Amino acid sequence: MYSNSQFVAFEIMCNQRATLAKMNMERWQAETDYWLAEAEEWKQFRESLHPTKEIERLV
Repeated sequence: MYSNSQFVAFEIMCNQRATLAKMNMERWQAETDYWLAEAEEWKQFRESLHPTKEIERLV
């Protein structure tokens, strides 16, 4: 059986891992948002240079 101090250590370890996982998730979310914004900018730039019919033909 685990001692009380071992349960506390497991709890602390799980909380630390949860914090790290949240930080990683936020970092990946920020990177995803960045690349989606880049894609939208390129789409708008492409659409501003080419007629709509040509875009529909390419897609």
